[in-house]
Amino acid sequence: MTDVKIRAHWDADGITAGYFTTFGVPDSELEIAIYEDGFGTTKNLTKNDYIVDMRPQDMEWDGICIDHHLPHPEERKYTLHGGEVPATLLAFNMYKDKIPKSEWWKIAIGLMGDGQPELIPTEVFETCPYLLKYVKTSAYQSYGKWNFGKYPVYKLLSSYINAFLRKGEYESAIQLLKYSDHPRTIMTSTDALAAKSDVKNDFVSAIKDCEIIHYDNLAVVLFYSRYRMSGYVSSSLLSHLDNKTVMAINTRNGSLSLRGDLSYYYRDTLKSLDYLTIDGHPGFCGGKLTDKVRRLVSDLDEIL
Repeated sequence: MTDVKIRAHWDADGITAGYFTTFGVPDSELEIAIYEDGFGTTKNLTKNDYIVDMRPQDMEWDGICIDHHLPHPEERKYTLHGGEVPATLLAFNMYKDKIPKSEWWKIAIGLMGDGQPELIPTEVFETCPYLLKYVKTSAYQSYGKWNFGKYPVYKLLSSYINAFLRKGEYESAIQLLKYSDHPRTIMTSTDALAAKSDVKNDFVSAIKDCEIIHYDNLAVVLFYSRYRMSGYVSSSLLSHLDNKTVMAINTRNGSLSLRGDLSYYYRDTLKSLDYLTIDGHPGFCGGKLTDKVRRLVSDLDEIL
């Protein structure tokens, strides 16, 4: 019988950190936090349970947290294993001696998912050199000549896991991560490939129909998607909108993502708006809009 829950954030860093934690915690089971319950939900967790890659909502919860969304309140009951590197690396370092070397390559999923592949330890590449292999990612013809896009494997793996997570297919993401014995297994999964295609098509539709509102150093992108796409949209458009910081808002549910150099600046500048919550780490913030989009736009016109 499973006694301990390892509750992880719903992204590549969270799920990988949670998976690594299961090796260090006997009789534990990985679960993904329910998005609707909010970031850091402690619902139904006991003092024996873990939260990974999230700052707990309830300071009275007395379990264990592995997280890099600093700072955490000093007045708290939970035990914090924190740091300024992605949660995947925190968990890997904590339980390295219990994680089989055959599983080490999966650290690339979490670190690339959090945008910090440069932190992948050299010893991981040594145990799985395949991570360094370049593979074809696209092909197109121009003026009669074929052009091919290619990337190293270590930069690609997180996208397969994230495709399931964006669609809310959490169990599929966990199973793919848990039972893949080689990077090829992930990249050739028919279900993962179908999920990636689904997400890509939805992304293209969202961008084609989106509204973009420009301020001096901020671009607000309003889009509609049935999937969890705000992070994907903001990150993808970052270099296409005059290198401004990008706030992408899914008008379906108010989910938002803030990406760019000035993410913390805008988080702090807009903190007076009580219907807007933004938090995260430098350059990568998420949040929620709980009022109408037009009210936000009107307030941004005055504040910015």
